[in-house]
Amino acid sequence: MKDAIVKALLRILIIGGCFSLLYLVIVIKLWDEQIRMGEEHRDKVSKQSIRRIRLPAIRGSILSSDMHMLADNIPSYDIVFHPAEMRQPGRQKKTVNHIFACAYSIGVSIGRKSNLTTEGILQHINMRPALPITVFKDLTDVELANAVESGADIQGMEIKTIPKRFYPGEKTACHVLGYVGLEDPGTAADRTDYSYYLPDWTGRDGVEKVYDKAITCGPIPLRGLRGIPGSEVVRINNMGFVFETIGTPVPPQNGNDIVLTINWKAQRIAEKLLEDRYGSFVLLDAGSGAVVAMVSTPGFEPQRFVPKIKSADWKMYMNDPGKPLMNRATFGEYTPGSIIKPVIAMAALESWFNPLEKINCDGSLQIGNAAIHCWSWKNGGHGDVDMLYGIQQSCNVYFMVQGRKLGFEKIRDMMESAGIGRKTGICLPERAGQIPSMEVKYKLYGDRWTVYDTCLVSIGQGIILLTPLQAAVYVSAIANGGSVLKPYLLQEVMDTNGNQLYVRENPEVMSRLNVKPENLDIIRQGMYLVVNGDKGTAKKAINDKIVLSGKTGTAEIGPKNDRKTNTWFMGFGKHNDKTYGFALIVQEGISGGSTCAPMVRQFFQTWLDSPDEGDKDLKQEAVGPGEAENPG
Repeated sequence: MKDAIVKALLRILIIGGCFSLLYLVIVIKLWDEQIRMGEEHRDKVSKQSIRRIRLPAIRGSILSSDMHMLADNIPSYDIVFHPAEMRQPGRQKKTVNHIFACAYSIGVSIGRKSNLTTEGILQHINMRPALPITVFKDLTDVELANAVESGADIQGMEIKTIPKRFYPGEKTACHVLGYVGLEDPGTAADRTDYSYYLPDWTGRDGVEKVYDKAITCGPIPLRGLRGIPGSEVVRINNMGFVFETIGTPVPPQNGNDIVLTINWKAQRIAEKLLEDRYGSFVLLDAGSGAVVAMVSTPGFEPQRFVPKIKSADWKMYMNDPGKPLMNRATFGEYTPGSIIKPVIAMAALESWFNPLEKINCDGSLQIGNAAIHCWSWKNGGHGDVDMLYGIQQSCNVYFMVQGRKLGFEKIRDMMESAGIGRKTGICLPERAGQIPSMEVKYKLYGDRWTVYDTCLVSIGQGIILLTPLQAAVYVSAIANGGSVLKPYLLQEVMDTNGNQLYVRENPEVMSRLNVKPENLDIIRQGMYLVVNGDKGTAKKAINDKIVLSGKTGTAEIGPKNDRKTNTWFMGFGKHNDKTYGFALIVQEGISGGSTCAPMVRQFFQTWLDSPDEGDKDLKQEAVGPGEAENPG
């Protein structure tokens, strides 16, 4: 009996000890979780309920030098629902169905079908509870009025004003401006800093891209067009709805405004003149390198890219044979034809050639077994030609003989000093063109350089390519005394209050023409006669607003059975103490003198007329029969 009691007591003690040990373990665990680990757990809970939201800045505006708006922001009206304010009693499904029904009701009132689904609403509440749900975007005035009236009783509905990029000039300066699109949050550098990422408008091409985040051309880096984002912190409850804003939101800092060197009126006139043609026109301030106008046709509408280009529009641009998205001014590489002849003349003068010495042109030059014609070959040639008459009449034989005497190396050296074969340094994407090269000749044709090749490049044919911008830079150097200047587009930077942060002042010299001042004077005299001489090839450029000097060019391209001509006219002129250099190319024209010269005449006649009035009724001059006899 006694043993049984002892055994019973022992069992009770063992069981009690086990329970005590278990209780002690629980107490220790509770202490560990609540006391020792309590701060860590509270931090985790806080992080699970707190969300940081990125607030995008308003993008800066882009203006022309004459203060016309080129790119701005306009209000776009969107309908959004705030899920926290539309919450219904009971299960989450009731809230989802309520939001869906409200979206359907608003859609009926404005005549649109909502793209919301119950699955999408549920996913938004679970994944992005702090953000409103966008129901309809970019309302018209009528839709806005109907939405306000029909949605007056819907709690949690808001008409939200969203800044949208706007290009008031439609295609005006499209290749200079470029376009924007909404940034992809997945690739954004600051994506991990925020729980909810509201993206910026980001530059995708043109100056919108170049000056997107920062402007670094001044002494200190400046904020770009994009600006600096702000943020706010909110707390959500266990159901996923916002119930508190924590602290004071950090407001975004809006982007800076930029003023370009582009003159709005000049740009519009040039675009109108090149309408329905494939070509490019570049107008520079020859004394500074400022780009006054830069045209490439056909163009495109930057607005189609906002907020995202439609698939049909993208295919239209991609399939267009005119390549409207390509900036021909900086990316088009063309055979220059006779506009290269001033370079040959400069090289000849620097090699002590007498400009008064005459070379006989009988219509062609025999080089080995081949003959290269002058444009006057049908009339028996130009006869005896000196340098001024050779430039004025664009005599091929004269410049081929000069080129043959000079040799390849001297020609190439002068071309290099003029910036041919290298990028100009402008902020936009560009190509370098092609300077004559023995290596390129061998790579393309597996053959060595010959005298025939030297004669070809002496008249701007063969292995040589220029962009229209390079031609404008090179002719501006002739005009300004020999400085090959870096072209630029950014004139001024201002903050949102109009305070000037940067202004471009000094030109940047990239190189100098290897030619003496007295020899450059002879070149300018010859180019003056091209426009103003009795037998000049660009007489149709004469106008009563500005005295022009220039050089025409007509370059043959393509196989013999499908030859086409690209026509050029480059030149310069002084107006109101400012000298301008320009280059115009029209693809598949007739000749530089008959296709391009009249267009340049009309451009200056209109542009230098009374301000902002001359671009309303431009009419393209027709080229009559027989006007292609003097191609230049």
